[in-house]
Amino acid sequence: MYILAIDTTGPVGSVALADTNTYRITMRTTEEDMSHLKNLMFLADDLLEAEKVDKVRIAAVAASTGPGSFTGIRIGVSSARAVAQALNVPCIKVPTLEQFRLKCGNRPVAVIFNARRGQVYGAVFDKEGRDILKPGPYMLTDVLEAVAKAGIAPVFYGDGIDAYGDKLEGLETAPREDRYQTAALTAAVAMNKLEDGETCTFEELLPDYMRETEAEQRLRDGSLARARAAKMKKFRSR
Repeated sequence: MYILAIDTTGPVGSVALADTNTYRITMRTTEEDMSHLKNLMFLADDLLEAEKVDKVRIAAVAASTGPGSFTGIRIGVSSARAVAQALNVPCIKVPTLEQFRLKCGNRPVAVIFNARRGQVYGAVFDKEGRDILKPGPYMLTDVLEAVAKAGIAPVFYGDGIDAYGDKLEGLETAPREDRYQTAALTAAVAMNKLEDGETCTFEELLPDYMRETEAEQRLRDGSLARARAAKMKKFRSR
């Protein structure tokens, strides 16, 4: 049987297919803008056709659920939910930062996703994949302090490298081709979760933004209501 995995949380969207018997993973990627991922399911169909896998052989659908691009997360999760519902198979939730535990082995790993204004979604794992700094929303300085306090020299991953490269001088960063989250990583984690029985229904597969969207922040602090009131006042004065 197979797992169909989707990751659209980072700069590159991808779909992967994992054979649960042989552990072989194949992947298709697209650099189409996350807000215009119209061809995501065409990408999945192309992959299934190339691997000669009928949809009835899909045992579960996995999605990288965040954190990351808010738009990308929504697209990936909603696509996975729709496919799982159509095929009547379970879903597998894969927290995006957790994927990078698979990079551990010879070296510790630090992950930083750009959350803007000096903020990141980050994590630091030792070489066995154990938490030094558990996945969560942080300031970049929090991650760097955790690395310094642990006295380790991790390899850094994530698009935070692109945003904050000047703050990482002297630290080792992963090459661009290996830097970002992918559906292949999602699929690898998902195979372990499927073996452990960690599945959910499509209704239970939900995004994990780790912090409020801009709209939610504006709703909470009242600025959204004020902006709407100002627009209505301007409209009525015409």
